[in-house]
Amino acid sequence: MIRRRLRTLPLALLLVAASGCGLADLALGGGTVTMPSESMEPTIKMGTTLSYRRTSAYVPHAGDIVLYRTPEGWPGTTAGQGRVGRVIGLPGGTVRCCDAKGRLELDGKPLDEPYVAAPPASAPAFDVKVPDGRLWIMNDNRHVALDSRAYQDAPGGGTIRVADVWGVVDLPAR
Repeated sequence: MIRRRLRTLPLALLLVAASGCGLADLALGGGTVTMPSESMEPTIKMGTTLSYRRTSAYVPHAGDIVLYRTPEGWPGTTAGQGRVGRVIGLPGGTVRCCDAKGRLELDGKPLDEPYVAAPPASAPAFDVKVPDGRLWIMNDNRHVALDSRAYQDAPGGGTIRVADVWGVVDLPAR
């Protein structure tokens, strides 16, 4: 009986140490997720493990790759489901597609997007004023991704609340 307990002690200690690492990640405000689709290619390949920083008070920056919760009312999604996307439009800004060269315009200026899988920046044209407290999200593989453009008829006009961003992806240096 004592020998059996002594044999299980190292396993128990290993499990406690392993769970402690997860707690350390949470305490330090980070973690990892796996990219579930090709929607962010070529920047992030499907199946890639992503490191992220948790955020409870996200300060938006155009170009950030974020983890966010899908809003209530987006057809074909579960509200609160986690997604990965790139912040394009900031609160109060305007996003329009496309100029004569097929580029997005952000507040009337062409946006340089070397990460877009293939031009044009978007097949459907749009012109959106982003409401205060909300973000316009797009993915890099624009011809396959379901991002803000796909939900323009949904509540929020395809935008997400800034408060629905729960993590910022840390891309490895290239």
